[in-house]
Amino acid sequence: MKPASKLTTSTIAARIPYANAAPFYALWGDAPFAVRNLVPRDLGREAEAGRVDLGLMAASDFLGLKPRFELLGRMGVATRGPVLSVVLFSRRPANALSEALISVTPETSTSIRLLRLLLDVRRGLNGIRYVRGLEPAQADALLMIGDQAMRMRDRRPPGFTHTLDLGADWLEWTGLSFVYAVWAVRSGLPKEVGEELREFLEASLAAGLASLPEVARQQTGPGWSAEETESYLRRFHYRLGPDDLAGLDRFEQLLGEHGLTGQD
Repeated sequence: MKPASKLTTSTIAARIPYANAAPFYALWGDAPFAVRNLVPRDLGREAEAGRVDLGLMAASDFLGLKPRFELLGRMGVATRGPVLSVVLFSRRPANALSEALISVTPETSTSIRLLRLLLDVRRGLNGIRYVRGLEPAQADALLMIGDQAMRMRDRRPPGFTHTLDLGADWLEWTGLSFVYAVWAVRSGLPKEVGEELREFLEASLAAGLASLPEVARQQTGPGWSAEETESYLRRFHYRLGPDDLAGLDRFEQLLGEHGLTGQD
């Protein structure tokens, strides 16, 4: 006989409403816990405030919340190379962005830190200002993530003719994958609850990957075909391997070296 579930609606899970996270949610219609939809930056803040127990947490937030949160298995969202949905659109090439004013989407937590490493540290650019939520007319560059970045690829504002894919630039710099988010769970939960959450999440991901064409059809937005969306989803590593974890370790090291830890 299967043991009674330890999960209840008092356990609160966050769901990221982005296409690249969709394979994780195949079974969430029957999730045995409460669900909140939160963009990455809000998820990090709610987790820090004690109002979320688990979620697909932005990598920088997870690193900042250890040991209060721990990895739930080795699942997350990573790519080795171009990601397509974490992109800087700019009026001039990345190497020429000294003194630039960069508009940063309010949704990001990790990508702004990654961008600062790529521009301030890798390229040694000076005087860049990163400001959230500027209108394109006010900015020299736009940092966009998620589905909004995908939509903007062919519909960018006039003048933003240059594109920097942050995943591709990170690989060129470090030779490693980049982990954008990890599944994390509050460390104080009973062990049996954490194990049941991990098993549920593993089963849900397996179901999502087994029906990826259908998942892609459900996530396809204007300007993308279902085939393009499926190809996009297949870029991601949802089960993190050694190269992914090495990339996460390198990111953590660089954040510490350059004072980019903590909430922004």
